[in-house]
Amino acid sequence: MGPIDAPGIPLAQPHLSIDERRVTPPADALEPSNAFADMLQTAVAGANLRAQTAQIQAEEFAAGRNEDIHGTMLALSEADIELKFVGNVRNKIVDAFYELWRMQV
Repeated sequence: MGPIDAPGIPLAQPHLSIDERRVTPPADALEPSNAFADMLQTAVAGANLRAQTAQIQAEEFAAGRNEDIHGTMLALSEADIELKFVGNVRNKIVDAFYELWRMQV
């Protein structure tokens, strides 16, 4: 009975020593994952955009070009909540960094 050839599964090579068996990790395993950094950057950009939009709505309301006070106040409140949320996430990240820094190894 011969070896089974399954795609993606390397065949055992018993005649080679451990040093001769070169295992190459997948290419995506070599690159650092920036998923958290990307998520955080997206959240900050979204909060900034919402704050700018709310500021524009408030200025238009103050100039008399917009009469929707409910929509303006809602936009300002949403921007305030999102900015507070991003600030709290930042504070938690800094606290976690300091906790790791103080750890004794």
